[in-house]
Amino acid sequence: MNSSPLGIIVGGARPHRFEFLASRNIRVGEYVTVRAPEGALLGFVEESIVTSGLMNPEVVSSFQSATEAKEVASRNPRDKAYEASVKVIGLLDQLTKGSVLMPSLPPEPGSEVFEASEKELVSVFAKEDAEWARVGSLLRQPTVSASINLNKIAARHLAILAATGSGKSNLLALLAKRTSEAYGTMIIFDYQGEYTSLKLNRLVHVQAKLNPRLLDAERFADLLDIREGAERQRAVLARAFAAVREEKEFWDALIRQLRVLRDEDEDHQTRRVAGRVIEIVERARMRKGVVIDPDIGDPLDQLKANNVNVLNMLELSERQAAVVMSYFMEEILEDRKKARMYSLRGESRGEVRFPSPVMIAIEEAHTFLPAESDTDTKMIASKIAREGRKFGVSLIVVSQRPSRLDQDVLSQMGSLAIMRITQPKDQQYIIDSSELASEKLIEYLPSLNIGEALLLGQWVTLPILAKIEYVPEKLMGMDIDAVKEWLKDKERDSRSLEDTSELIKGRL
Repeated sequence: MNSSPLGIIVGGARPHRFEFLASRNIRVGEYVTVRAPEGALLGFVEESIVTSGLMNPEVVSSFQSATEAKEVASRNPRDKAYEASVKVIGLLDQLTKGSVLMPSLPPEPGSEVFEASEKELVSVFAKEDAEWARVGSLLRQPTVSASINLNKIAARHLAILAATGSGKSNLLALLAKRTSEAYGTMIIFDYQGEYTSLKLNRLVHVQAKLNPRLLDAERFADLLDIREGAERQRAVLARAFAAVREEKEFWDALIRQLRVLRDEDEDHQTRRVAGRVIEIVERARMRKGVVIDPDIGDPLDQLKANNVNVLNMLELSERQAAVVMSYFMEEILEDRKKARMYSLRGESRGEVRFPSPVMIAIEEAHTFLPAESDTDTKMIASKIAREGRKFGVSLIVVSQRPSRLDQDVLSQMGSLAIMRITQPKDQQYIIDSSELASEKLIEYLPSLNIGEALLLGQWVTLPILAKIEYVPEKLMGMDIDAVKEWLKDKERDSRSLEDTSELIKGRL
C-alpha cells in the first residue's frame, strides 16, 4: 500500500461496500485499498461527491448570500468534504493470483483508505496468457494495461452498448483484430458498411448473398422484399417456387411458372396477384448477384475458418439483411454441433466448415433483435445465447439503443462494454436487464468521453473503466467532415469552370 492515506472510512461498512471521506476529489473508476480482518481489500470507486457546509442550499438562499458564502468557503480548508462510495471487488492477495474471493468481514469504520499503487494494479490486471488480449489502459492509471479474456467472449457472449459516435465500432474492430491475432474465427454482420475498409491479417470481405434454392418459401419472399402481410402474394410465390426450385435456369423457370398462374389459373384473384409477383421477381432479377444468386452454391462456402469474415450488407434492405443473418447463424450453429459431436466421439472433424469456436457479431442489434416483436433472427440469436456455449458459438451484440434490444438476449450476455449513453430509458434498461451493472455506475455513463468504456462481467477480472485503443486499420465509421468535402467540391467546380472558360476562349 502507499504510505499516505487517501481517506478514512466513515459510517457503516459492509463486506461488499463502504464509504470514505477523502483528502482530495476522487474520480469514479479509481482503485483503492483498505485493511480488513481477512487482509487487504481492493475496491472500485463507483460514486464521488463534493459537498460544502457553507454552500448548502438550505443556508444559501440568494445570489448575494451565495457570493459571500463562496468567499468565506474559499478561505476555509475545512469547508469542503470529498466523499466516495466504493464497491469491494475482492481480497487483494487472491486477485494477484487471478482468483476473485470476496471477504466475509467488512473493514472497520476509521480504517485508512489508500490509493492502489501501480505495482498492485499491474499485479492484478497485467495478463500474459494467450487467452488475454490488451484493449487499452485503465482510464485512471494509463500506465496499466486493460485486458480482456477472449475465451470468456467465446463462451459467454458480449454486449457492446453505446451512443452513436462513442467508439463502439472501434471496439468491435479491435476485438476483430485481437481475434485475428489469436487465429480465431469471427463473423461480422456489417449492415451499415462500417467495416468495408477494415484491413487485418486473415480477414475476408464477403458480399452477403443467398442462394434461394436453399431457402423455404417464406424466407425467399422476405428476400424479395414482399411484405409480411401480403399473404396472397406470398402464397402465389410459394406455389411457383415449389415447382422450380431445382430448375437449372432458376429465374426463367420461376417467371414462366408465374405466367402460367397469371394466364391460366381458374381463380381471378390468383391471376391478378401473379401479375404483381412477376413484377417483383423481375425487379429482383435485375439485381441478380447482389443479394440473390441461385448459382453460388452454399453461401457459407464464402466464409473462412480462422479468419475475421465481414459480411457486407450495405445494399440489403432490413428484411433481406434479417434473412441473411438468420440463415448464416442457423447454419453456423448446426455446423458447430456436428463438429462438437465428432469431437466427443473422438472422430476426425468430418465435413465441417468450422472445426473450432466461432464468434458472431451483430451490428445494429436493436434493429434485428427487437424487444417488441418476434423475428427469425431473434429466435436463432436467442437460441445461440442459450445453447451456443455448449457448441462453441458466441454472440457479440452491438447497439446504440439498448432499450429497443430484446431483454432476454441482453440478459444472457455474460460480459458488457458500456460506453457513453445519455438516454435515461436506455440506462434503466441496462440496469433491469443485467445484474452486472450497478445503478451508481450507470449514472456515470454520460460523463464518459469518446473511446472510454466501462467493462464488466466475465471477460474482465474486475470492473474496469478503460480508455480503448484506437484501431487505425478501421477507416469507416468516423464523423464526416462535411465542410472539407464541400471545399473539395468547390475546388473541383472552380477548376471545371476555368477549363470551360479556356475552351471557349480557344474556340473564339
